[in-house]
Amino acid sequence: MKFKKVVYIRYFPLTKAIYTDLYFKELMENNIQVEYLDVTTLFYPDRVRTEAFEFAGTVKIVSYKQLYHYLKEQYNDNVLYISIMTFEGRVFRLFRLFTKFNLNLGVFARGVFPSNAEPGKRSKITRIIRAISFKRVTDFCANKITLLAKKLNVIKSYDYIFKAGEYGYFGLGIGNEIDYQKAKIIEVNTVDYDQFLIHRKLLPVNNEEYIVFLDQYLPFHPDASYFKIKTVEPEPYFKEVNGFFDRLELATGMKVIIAAHPKAERYKEFNPYNNRAIFFNQSNDLVKEASLVLTHASTAVCFPICYNKNFVLLVSDYLNQVLPQFLVVAQSLANSCGAAIIAMDSAEKIHIPELINLNKYNDFKYKYLTSKKNEDQLSKDIFIHFLKTGCQSPN
Repeated sequence: MKFKKVVYIRYFPLTKAIYTDLYFKELMENNIQVEYLDVTTLFYPDRVRTEAFEFAGTVKIVSYKQLYHYLKEQYNDNVLYISIMTFEGRVFRLFRLFTKFNLNLGVFARGVFPSNAEPGKRSKITRIIRAISFKRVTDFCANKITLLAKKLNVIKSYDYIFKAGEYGYFGLGIGNEIDYQKAKIIEVNTVDYDQFLIHRKLLPVNNEEYIVFLDQYLPFHPDASYFKIKTVEPEPYFKEVNGFFDRLELATGMKVIIAAHPKAERYKEFNPYNNRAIFFNQSNDLVKEASLVLTHASTAVCFPICYNKNFVLLVSDYLNQVLPQFLVVAQSLANSCGAAIIAMDSAEKIHIPELINLNKYNDFKYKYLTSKKNEDQLSKDIFIHFLKTGCQSPN
C-alpha cells in the first residue's frame, strides 16, 4: 500500500460534511488510518467552536510546537497530508513546517465556479475603494511574499492534486499555476457530481410537474454570523421571493417547492415560504424530476446541468445591493451555461426560455465538475485506489 494513513488539516473544527465528503468512513473500512488535525486555535483563537463533529481521530493543535512534535513522530513516508485550506499568506508558517518535514502533501481541487463576468467599471472602482483597509493591505503583502516563497521553493507546492474538472485547480489559492505544473494530477469529481452518479439510475417517484427552488438559507446561514458577512434581512427577502413565486405559479400553472439548504435547521421550526412544501436533503432527486429549477447562485447548479434541466438565476435590486457578489456569479453562470437571469422585482411579464444550450452544459461539466477520464467513476473509489497503488484509475 502506497499510503497507510491520511491526515486532513484544516483551520476549522471538523464537520459532518467534511467527514462525509472526504471519505473518512470509507478509508477506515479499507484499513487506511485517518486523523484530522484541527488547527483552529492557530488561526482563529477567538472563534474556536465547541460544536464539532465527533471523531476519535481528531487531534486539536494549540501551538506550532505541538504541531512540530506531532509531525516529527509520524512515519511520514506512508502518510498523505491533505490540506483543506486555501493557500494564502496566513498559512505561510504552517507550510514552512510541511516543507521542513517534506510531507507528502495533497489537496482536493474542486468546487470552483466560473468568474468571467465583468461588473461595470464604476462599481468595480467603488468596490476597490471600499475594500482598502490596513488589514487588506497587510494581507496583500503577505500573499505576495508567500507567492515568492513558493516560486523560490522556500515552501513546497502540492505533490498531489485531486482535481475536478479542467479548471478545478483555480480554487487552490495563490500560486495555483505552480502547484498545477509540479503536482501529480488525479482526476476526481465534485461532491455533487458524485451524488448525481449515485442517483441518476434511481426510478422516478413523482408524476406531477413542479418547479424546484434551490434554497441557500440566505438570511440565517450560520457562516454569515461566524465570518461576520453581511446578508439579507428575512422580511424583505422572503416577501420578494414569495411574491415572485406567486406570480410564477400563476404564469406556469405549476407549483414551486423548496429544496432546503443542508444547514436550514430553522425551517424545521417555521416555514418562511408561505407554506410551500420544503424538502430536506433531497436536492438531487427533486432536480432530477423537476420541470424547471430556480436558484440565486447555488453550487448545486451541478444537478440541473447534469440532468439537462432548464434553470433560472434569480436576482433583484435588493439582492444586488446587499450581496453584489451574487450578481457577479449569476452573470458568470449565465455566460458559461446559457442560463437565463430573471429579476424577481421586475414588473414585466415572466418569460422562461424553453431551450437550453446542451453544448454549454457539456462544456461546463468538463470544466468544473468532472473529466472524460472518470465521469462514470466515484471519487471515493478513485481516491482509495490511488492511496493503495499510487495510480489514477480503479479500472
